[in-house]
Amino acid sequence: MNLSRRMLLHAGLMSGAALAIAPRVFAEETMPDWHVGYQTAPAAGFGPSPMRLVSGKAPAGLTGTLYRNGPAHFKHGDAYATHWFDGDGMMQRINITDGKAVHTGRYIDTQKRRLEMAADKFLAPGFGTIGDPSYPVGSSDDVNPGNISALMSGGELLALWEAGSAYRLDPVTLETKGLKSWRPDLKGMPFLAHPKRDPDGRVWNLAIAGRRIGIYNINPDGTTKDFGMVDIGASHYIHDWTMTDRKVVILCQPWIQTKNMPPFIDGFVWKPEEGMKYLIADKDDLKKTRWAQGPARAFYHTGAAWEESDGTIRLDAAFYPEPVLGSGGGAAEIRGKFAGEHVSSKLTMVVIPPLKNGVGGDAKMVETNIAGDFPQVDPRRNGLSRKLTAMVTGSVENQPGGSALALQDWSSGKAQIYDFGSKYMVEEHLFIPKPGGTSEKDSWLIGTAINTRAQRSEVWAFDVANIADGPVAVWQADYAWPLGFHGTWAKA
Repeated sequence: MNLSRRMLLHAGLMSGAALAIAPRVFAEETMPDWHVGYQTAPAAGFGPSPMRLVSGKAPAGLTGTLYRNGPAHFKHGDAYATHWFDGDGMMQRINITDGKAVHTGRYIDTQKRRLEMAADKFLAPGFGTIGDPSYPVGSSDDVNPGNISALMSGGELLALWEAGSAYRLDPVTLETKGLKSWRPDLKGMPFLAHPKRDPDGRVWNLAIAGRRIGIYNINPDGTTKDFGMVDIGASHYIHDWTMTDRKVVILCQPWIQTKNMPPFIDGFVWKPEEGMKYLIADKDDLKKTRWAQGPARAFYHTGAAWEESDGTIRLDAAFYPEPVLGSGGGAAEIRGKFAGEHVSSKLTMVVIPPLKNGVGGDAKMVETNIAGDFPQVDPRRNGLSRKLTAMVTGSVENQPGGSALALQDWSSGKAQIYDFGSKYMVEEHLFIPKPGGTSEKDSWLIGTAINTRAQRSEVWAFDVANIADGPVAVWQADYAWPLGFHGTWAKA
């Protein structure tokens, strides 16, 4: 099997008023209930529209905004998108104030979207899309759908993609303000979809350009402190990475680019005999690096990492035995088809031993029985020792996606699981620290899910201290928006 959404610049590849539409998604009669998660959203977007509190009571102190990003346009005329990861990005904004939730959704105004909407057909090459030879490509941003994740930095809301620049959005109206340049000499430099934030507010991120990896060091106010480069030896597929308080850890899975043409995912070859390699770089001096070796695994997402007093590094991730969602990934679901295959993954703790006499040992893996993806940790503990990881898990026969939420306690080895039921598709849930709290359990888990029976999107809030008791509050929209990938929380 091939893998997932990757980039157009992996090897430096790219050189050089809608009508008012009622905010609901109309299900096609021939489609299964779950297809609402893969249906093209209205061109005008959604809202602002109030959501109804349909269960529980809004927690006191839960005030802020949940932003989520993901693909939302999958059809032009009778033509369907050929890969889920290439759909135009739409930012979702759920503001929670005084116990009330209000939803807004807007497409990111990219060049790709403007040209394709004008032509009413798919044109741009992409992760899993060949594209039209007539489409003008001068840089990776010409094909940038801005559809993976979101980041708040220096008061700006950014829509992120893997292989190109971030797009700046108004954090209230979601109006697109243009591409983000972190420094004049970094204009057009890719900004990966999975930045990491230190507890002090400093943001770190990668720029993928083949075997040369850029590392951003961004101040809490959004200014760029530094940018450096490391060499990982080959063009590995990198969607996510991790860090400790002192080290950057780049997981180099043995899924390696061998050619550079669309669809770009087809240029990657799975080489399990090479295993997983871990590059560990010192944050204060990127020239100080070392490597660790581990068994072959594929992955999209890490939780977080920390370094113990003796130099041992621990990190967790959702590992697959081989790549998933490669060429054609999600194309069947966009058409309302599902083959019934749920790919197995395991939430895994990786233990990288410290150097002894200048020599490091092989990485060891501690696997759980939790299958799923989208691991998340308490942002106050990112890069620091911790106990908890939340992850989407569960599956429903003949329906894609997860149906449950798991909370793994690494200190006890036990997990709490809450099952949403067979009529739900569950999305990523984030830790939101409670005001005045200090421990990981002094948090809520906030995320979205699609109620496929009601054909509506919902926002669920759990108390981390006991998610098995179920949500403390659920807000429901009057419509459903498409499934997304990743998001961020902004305090009020």
